[in-house]
Amino acid sequence: MVTIINKTNLDKVSKSAIDEISKVNVLTDRVKKRRDEFLAAKVHVCSERSRLVTESWKETEGLSLDIRRAKLFQKMLEGLSLSIRDGELIVGSQTTHIRGASPDIDFSSLPAFQIAQSEKATASSPVVVAELSDEDREQIQKDAEYWKGRAPGDVLRKLLSETVPMIAELDDYYDAHIFIISYERSTHGKYMEWSKVLRLGFNGVIQEVKDELAKIKFTDKNSLRKYEFLNAGIICCEAVITFANRYAKYARELAKKESDPVRKRELEKIAEHCEWAPANPPRTFHEALQAFWLTWLAFNLESASHSEAAGRMDQYLNPFYEKDISEGRITRQEAAELTGCLWVKFNEMETMKGMSVKQLSQGSQFQDVTMCGVTQDGKDATNEFSFLMLEVAGQLKMPQPPLYLRYHRGISEDIMIKAVETNREHGAGIPCFINDEPSLLKLASRGIPLTDARDYITGGCVGMQLPTGPNLDGIFQFNPAKVFELTLNNGIDPSTGKRLGPKTGDPRDFKSYEELYDAWMKQLEYHLDLSHALYHLRVQVRGEYTSFPFNSIMLDDCIKKGKGYQHGGTRYPQMAGGFTPIGHQNVSDSLVVIKKLVFEEKKITMSELLDALAVNFEGKEDLRQMLLKAPKYGNDEDYPDSIFNEVTTDITRMMAQRLDWEGYPMYVMRGGGSGHFWGGMVVGALPDGRKAYEATADGSLSPVQGMDIEGPTAVMLSATKINHMEYAMTTLLNMKLMPTMVQTREGIKKVIALVKTFFDRGGWHVQFNMVDQKILIEAQKHPERYRNLIVRVGGYSAYFVDLTKEIQDDIISRTQHAI
Repeated sequence: MVTIINKTNLDKVSKSAIDEISKVNVLTDRVKKRRDEFLAAKVHVCSERSRLVTESWKETEGLSLDIRRAKLFQKMLEGLSLSIRDGELIVGSQTTHIRGASPDIDFSSLPAFQIAQSEKATASSPVVVAELSDEDREQIQKDAEYWKGRAPGDVLRKLLSETVPMIAELDDYYDAHIFIISYERSTHGKYMEWSKVLRLGFNGVIQEVKDELAKIKFTDKNSLRKYEFLNAGIICCEAVITFANRYAKYARELAKKESDPVRKRELEKIAEHCEWAPANPPRTFHEALQAFWLTWLAFNLESASHSEAAGRMDQYLNPFYEKDISEGRITRQEAAELTGCLWVKFNEMETMKGMSVKQLSQGSQFQDVTMCGVTQDGKDATNEFSFLMLEVAGQLKMPQPPLYLRYHRGISEDIMIKAVETNREHGAGIPCFINDEPSLLKLASRGIPLTDARDYITGGCVGMQLPTGPNLDGIFQFNPAKVFELTLNNGIDPSTGKRLGPKTGDPRDFKSYEELYDAWMKQLEYHLDLSHALYHLRVQVRGEYTSFPFNSIMLDDCIKKGKGYQHGGTRYPQMAGGFTPIGHQNVSDSLVVIKKLVFEEKKITMSELLDALAVNFEGKEDLRQMLLKAPKYGNDEDYPDSIFNEVTTDITRMMAQRLDWEGYPMYVMRGGGSGHFWGGMVVGALPDGRKAYEATADGSLSPVQGMDIEGPTAVMLSATKINHMEYAMTTLLNMKLMPTMVQTREGIKKVIALVKTFFDRGGWHVQFNMVDQKILIEAQKHPERYRNLIVRVGGYSAYFVDLTKEIQDDIISRTQHAI
């Protein structure tokens, strides 16, 4: 075993504490009111951040990039309007609206133009309509005009268009959804050292930066850049302190006007908390939650994007929780209410996404929280706050934050039972389960010392990160299913008639399965070469035109090195850049059909197959049924499973042969989000029987929708026949279980046994939708009755009504298993 577990350290949470936590009421009147207000609120596009960052950029011309970004951050936190809602105990909001946000216009003008010029603006998904006043529309349009050509995304877009070294125009590749190297968003998969915020406070961080500044001798060629970066960090830290003090002053002003003595005292306590922390280390659990939230809010506002990771929250908050509990300062009931207030705040976060990002991550912010696992010395890390987080998530039933439970062989049965109970109550894959042992082996294979590897977290969809950085800023989607369609058409995109790939031969002329497979490999090489070159260009543009001084200053090594995480400041740069392939399950099943039915059994000819695909099986339903009945991955059959293993391993090897900007093999992260919808929407009919433009298979280990017919154990057996160590750094297995199967202790233990079997065989990630299929169908017909229905999409959960019909249909079509 890689993780060394101290057996005496297990089950350290008392049965009485677990029992008391199970009886708390998270949905107090206060929390329920805040949740209901959120559910009733409309999304608003706000121009305030857009205006402030534009004003700042005009004011700081001539200064260095790091200082300009720091002053932009400072102007935001000093100028944004404040809001404290009735009954809140944790305060701080992006805008004065319950659900409101501004586009990240300082990184790309495109989403801002899309919003300002649309008749009906949308936010986190193509169907989440956002309110937009004429005044805000005018301001955003004006700001977009200023940033046009200046924003890093605009620069990247121009350079990408000019430097595509292949056959077609860049837009042709983008329109075909072969890959996406986004110029619409600022960043992705961000993290900062939250334990440091709570351990030192920003005054402590500022002193640490000043100590490093004092060491600069200006004899090194990079000393000026370091000097600028560290000073930018001080500006950012002071800005967050100012932000907190503004909230403290506002809370005191409200307290003076408040007639209710109970609420008056609450507001005074909020003021006291904000005056002390995050400037200084928090003194109480409540103060720690407030300090975390204001820092989290500032962290988000720096980039106005999504996919921030809160990391191992049960590790850095539990000391405050347990101290208050043991000293009688707080009860478990009071802690549950406070945590519930924080959970609602997570859900209020919004992002004004560009169109392609909306398709790739419909309805989610990816505010990942990692829990349990092992400590840095290999002991079980589960604690009492781990149980409380699960209880809060189960009772609140909200999509944010997603919980990722790190499993290891020495984990207590109590926390696993609690996790499955929470999943049952929540319904939508919260928590999902991650396996520590392959995680640590994979991190070690990339040169990460075991002590640091044991502290890994999740970010984005199912990305694996380290608290020491870097962020997952270089991960981008790649679509093997579209490349396979090009292979079947000799490099031509049949939907447009344009040549997008090399001539690899007409499949009608192929004499063997091996010829087809070789042609597909050549198409893959071609498109991976292109996307890899553009990836490097993107990294260079971001290095020249973007900076995140606040995020970076809160990563230890960035202070020591005096440079941001995008400029090589983090400890392990080998964790930054890589690929996320999607839809390979459909390719695998298609190759099974061709190998078996065309070349081995000769039941159909390649010409007959291609002709049927060209008309999307119209008038060819008998043939399509033959294709659908062919063996498929996910049923514990060696024939299709071996081809799945070959396909996925070959894709991973080809990707890993390419190096990131630091010279390390590209990080292959098999997650997906709602990328299977993005990928499938331009892919025509495939030989596995899938019709044109439907979503491809979700995740990376999930069978094609409806093709897993032999039960959940068969799925997991198929999924663990692959070489997990070489398959990818991360994987995603999505499963649907009948809710009735986990109503008893016996049913819960069966789910736990299923998870353990999967992990013992090398599996890395699994998550369970536990929403009855009949309810999903009813919710699609009557969305107004199911506003709070949550489902698991890819590596995230979202409100069902916030998803497009295509994604809803995809989720409904997935096999629902009984145990």
